[in-house]
Amino acid sequence: MSNYSWSHQIAPNTLNIKKSILEWFGIILLLLFSFLNNFTLLISLLLLLLLLLQREIGAIKIINIITLRTIINPGIAVSISEYQNLKWLILFGCSIYLLFSYFKLGKKEVKRIKGILILVSLFTVYNIAVALLFSSLPIIAIFKLMSYVVIFAGVLIGVGYTFNKFNWIKWMFNLFKLLMVISFFMISLPVSYLRNGYSFQGLTNHPNMFGIFSVLFIALLISFSNTSKESLNNKFFLIFSSSLVLFMVTLSKSRTALISCLILVLLYALFSNQGKISKIIIAVFSSIGFIFIFIGTNISNFIMEFLYKGQSQGENLLYSRMNQIESLTENFYRSPWFGNGFAVPVLPYRSFEFSSEFVVEPGNIILAVLSYSGIFGFLLFILYLVRIFWLNKKYFTIICFLPISTLLISMGEMVFFSSNNIGIWCYMFLAIYVFFIPERINLKIN
Repeated sequence: MSNYSWSHQIAPNTLNIKKSILEWFGIILLLLFSFLNNFTLLISLLLLLLLLLQREIGAIKIINIITLRTIINPGIAVSISEYQNLKWLILFGCSIYLLFSYFKLGKKEVKRIKGILILVSLFTVYNIAVALLFSSLPIIAIFKLMSYVVIFAGVLIGVGYTFNKFNWIKWMFNLFKLLMVISFFMISLPVSYLRNGYSFQGLTNHPNMFGIFSVLFIALLISFSNTSKESLNNKFFLIFSSSLVLFMVTLSKSRTALISCLILVLLYALFSNQGKISKIIIAVFSSIGFIFIFIGTNISNFIMEFLYKGQSQGENLLYSRMNQIESLTENFYRSPWFGNGFAVPVLPYRSFEFSSEFVVEPGNIILAVLSYSGIFGFLLFILYLVRIFWLNKKYFTIICFLPISTLLISMGEMVFFSSNNIGIWCYMFLAIYVFFIPERINLKIN
């Protein structure tokens, strides 16, 4: 009788594993097919919609796969920008579909996110008013605002509806691992330095993109290690993987990414078993040092070159950021209480046109929100971020790396509101944090 029961328990698990492997195989083939030309990219985007057969889970997968496809190295694949309108249609369509999942949520889930959604709604109404009253480009400001809010809320609600039947940490880790492993094997290839000839970008479209992607990967790696029942919990694997990623980040010359990765590693050490802190720190930094020695790099010279990014060492260390900082500061002083409109430049004239040509590079999330929304909007933004962090204070030390990483990368590369880019992964990380309840999703806490 016990053998019969055991066989019936194992069979469904084996079937699920096989289905998962087949699905990943299909996703990889679809991504590779999309690399060839514009026609295969179009076919791939349409075929990707078959994942909607999995309903809400499929919609979330589609959003994340499109985000991955967006940042692929242009030396390897055709740019998805050729089908920007179709991409937006799919992202908005899937997000609106997920929004309707709100009516399927249980009382506990509704209670968990109701406060967040109320504060986000207030932030939205406030910024629409600011756009209409103060912005140089009100229509564009409102569109950018809604592209953030709709996708953010859709992802939050979608993860809330599916978290107890799907392990999003594991799935996201596998997605990220795919890009990271391929990038590692591309270190010696010229195409990995396509952007400027000396900064490593791997499979991504920019060295800074690879850097911030690596920060998110480190956060996922630690979170998955803390919650998984699999052999990945082996500390040696965690240390070895982190060391390799940190080495690749140094090759990318992304200062924001390196600092952010080190902060996450130190937080992990702080929240780990007290007896292991020194061992973990020593192991990680010893591994990095060994890699430098192995490749014969002068560490002192490398660090100076890394910090100055090819500038003269007599110049301001933050020279590459000065224009962004000065522009945001000027915009803030122009309208300190209410801001100048969401994610749009400040112009000497006012226009109600709609165009994708008006691009801003905010650089820092704090200065960006102050510039966009003023002090009042900044307070609303801080309120719903605090609400998000407070919701899962019970498991903060286990899973906090996910939300913290989204803020760390946005301190130097402000991607948080970029739903057209990897902002979607920021929303995924926040949503996973909010709904991380181990006893409800049968996860192990290490």
